[in-house]
Amino acid sequence: MSNAVKSIKKLFFLLCATSSLAVLPSNAAQSERPNILLIITDDQSIDTINALGNDAINTPNIDRLAHSGMAFTHVFNQGSWSGAVCAPSRQMINTGRNLHMTGFSPKSNQTKQPLMGETFRKAGYETFITGKWHVGNNALKRSFNIGRAVHEGGMAPISKGGQWKPWLTDFGENIKWAKKQKNQHTSEAFADAAISYIETKAERNDNPFMMYVAFTAPHDPRQSPQSYVDKYPAESMHLPPNFVPMPEIDAGDYNIRDEALMTFPRTEKQTKEFIGEYYAMIEHLDVQIGRILDTLESSKYADNTYIIFTSDHGLAVGKHGLAGKQSVYDHSIRAPFIMVGKGIPANTRAKGMFYLNSIFATTAELAGIETPDSVQGPSVMPIVRGEKTVMNDYIYGSYRHFQRMARSHRYKLVYYPLLKRNVLFDLQNDPWEMHDISKQEGSDIIIKKLTAKLEELKVEVGDPLTNDDPANSYQPFTGKIRPGFQKDHIGVKQTVFTEH
Repeated sequence: MSNAVKSIKKLFFLLCATSSLAVLPSNAAQSERPNILLIITDDQSIDTINALGNDAINTPNIDRLAHSGMAFTHVFNQGSWSGAVCAPSRQMINTGRNLHMTGFSPKSNQTKQPLMGETFRKAGYETFITGKWHVGNNALKRSFNIGRAVHEGGMAPISKGGQWKPWLTDFGENIKWAKKQKNQHTSEAFADAAISYIETKAERNDNPFMMYVAFTAPHDPRQSPQSYVDKYPAESMHLPPNFVPMPEIDAGDYNIRDEALMTFPRTEKQTKEFIGEYYAMIEHLDVQIGRILDTLESSKYADNTYIIFTSDHGLAVGKHGLAGKQSVYDHSIRAPFIMVGKGIPANTRAKGMFYLNSIFATTAELAGIETPDSVQGPSVMPIVRGEKTVMNDYIYGSYRHFQRMARSHRYKLVYYPLLKRNVLFDLQNDPWEMHDISKQEGSDIIIKKLTAKLEELKVEVGDPLTNDDPANSYQPFTGKIRPGFQKDHIGVKQTVFTEH
């Protein structure tokens, strides 16, 4: 970056601090620099918050965030080159880069790219993590001064204690690296660690802080206290409008662990039980978020802390005959996203149309930290300040070499490279994505436009897939190639995965 560009960026920060929508103090004393609290849940879909339209679930603490700040309705994960969608999503969040350009891949769990926590550390922030990481040990050590109750991996399988007896790591502040099994639910353990950090922060130093609080809930195994499970009995759960027993199209990984949490064909009873367990875990999670918010609000940091609440992606939970997140339907690629803090309009809604990798640049701008040149996801503060209504008019999505997506404000094109098949949805008239209009008169023009846009977006995000040889061109992200695995229709019944 040239000195001229750097000077312009610094001037921009100063102008923001003196504007009527100032949201960050410039050149403030160390103790006056704003703090950041980033709360990330795991597999939480956009339609699981009471304040944002779901009356069937009780989420009073996430609701209070929505009432206190700006909630964005269209925020996206770009997709995944792995069945473990959580990992690439968190790699994008922590590098601020696009899906295929983070430096991570199936063959490498390390990156040379600057990391969000690392950037805050270098700027004088004390960085703290509790909860799920899933971005590799090297990145963890680079990013945080202090870690308490850190879940280093992807999930908490029952064979290793599940949600009730997880293996968690402490490090920093005279603890070199201590991993032990904890006899406490993950959500409660992470909340306790976050609360303890806030309560003891003043004893250590007056540096500003960046807290990364990442819950493993509501990812399976869906275990929560029975009192929460009892609130959501299967018989009181409503099936989504787009529930079907069998997916119409094989999305590519129908036999993956997430999809094997239920049998094919899906049954109404099984799906309702699934939804009830999911909602119970979210309400229990919500209570723990409330405990953290209460502690923050009673502390001296309350008026100088920005909060971002989001998830790494969504989850199908029975929609389209799917259980997991290995698809480009909205239920899986969209995530809730709420911002709260000084200068952020309260109880407001915005469309957004941006990716989760914008978190890095957004928090850096809030803190008055210069964003590294490597960061590709732009800050969304122009929307907060009212300068823009959306960040993008078109959005990219993908899942391995099986699915590609380009969507505008109204239409979504889903392309299946191995099947050479297009599916087109009119999101304005079909928000549940139930009716393929690709064969309707006039749709060919829309498909042609979105296909061209998809090719542009693939270049933008570094997607190496070519339509004439999708599996081989997608190396090194493809992993093991399974010829003929994807089919137009799923015609098999699978064995249910027992560890959930």
